[in-house]
Amino acid sequence: MCRTLFALCREKNKNVVRRVPLERGVQDEVEQMFEAQERQFFDGKDEPIEFNGDWKPDGNELLSIRDPALLGQINETRVNGAGAYPLVDILDYASAGIKALFMHSRLFEDHILVQKFQTSQYLQRKSLTLTFNANIFGKLNEHGFSLGEKLSAVIKSETVMFESFPVLRSFLTVQEHFEAATAHEIDEFAKNSAFSIENKALFDSHMDERCRKLIRGIKKSRVLQNHNASDIISRAASVGLNINEVEGRIVLPTEKRDLKVVLSFLEESVYKGIFSADTFVTNSKRSIN
Repeated sequence: MCRTLFALCREKNKNVVRRVPLERGVQDEVEQMFEAQERQFFDGKDEPIEFNGDWKPDGNELLSIRDPALLGQINETRVNGAGAYPLVDILDYASAGIKALFMHSRLFEDHILVQKFQTSQYLQRKSLTLTFNANIFGKLNEHGFSLGEKLSAVIKSETVMFESFPVLRSFLTVQEHFEAATAHEIDEFAKNSAFSIENKALFDSHMDERCRKLIRGIKKSRVLQNHNASDIISRAASVGLNINEVEGRIVLPTEKRDLKVVLSFLEESVYKGIFSADTFVTNSKRSIN
C-alpha cells in the first residue's frame, strides 16, 4: 500500500494538513528516502531524554516531548486517511505556508516521520530556474519543491523525538516547553533586594534568550529566597568566581559576558573542575540522580 506524503501548512494563522500527490515512480523513491532517513535518525542513538530546556544532546542522544494535544492533528492522519485532506497548492508560494513534510513509517507502525520545510526548497520562486538535460541547460517551467536530506523529528503516538529544539519549533508550536522569563519576570528579578544594578537600561538590553532562560531557572530554584547575598558570594568564591558586593548586595556586571557568568552561577551552571581546579561555565546540564 502506498504511503501518503503530507504537508503541515500554516494558513490564516492556523496549522492545516494537506496531501501531496505523487507519481507512481516518484512515490517509490520518496518512500525509500523516508525509510533510509528513519534508519539514519535512530542509528547509534540511546533512549530519548525528556526535554526540559537544560540539556543539549550529544551525538548519540535524542530528546523527547510528550504532548498529545500538540501532536493530535498529525496523528489524526492515521485515522482519517489520505482522502480526508485536500491537495497542497504551491502555485502561490506566499499562501502555501508549508512548514513540514511527513509520512507514516513502514518500519514501525506507530512512527510518523517529519522533515522541516524551508522556503528555500521551493523551485521557481525566482524569475528563472535552470535544469540540465542532454548536455544543455533549459528553463524549469513547472512549480515544485525539493525534499530534505534528513528527518527533523519522529512522532511516536503522543511523543515527538528530535535532536534540535530550534528546528522543532520551526514547524510545531512547542514554545511553552522552553521556559524563558517574561519581561515582567525580568523586572521583578532586577528589583530583588539581593542585587545592585548600576544601569537598568543596559541590563535590559542584555536580555537575550539565554539570559531569560537563566533567570527563569533561578526563579524556579528559589535560590534567592533560600540564600542571602553574603552566602551566595561565599559559595561563588568556593568555585573560583569573584562576585562584587556593595552595601551587602550582589553587583550584577554591566558587561554582558560577565553578567551571564553570574546568572549561570545562580542557576547552578558554574562549577570547579575536581582535578584541574579550574572554573567552568556550562550551557547544558542534566541531573544524574
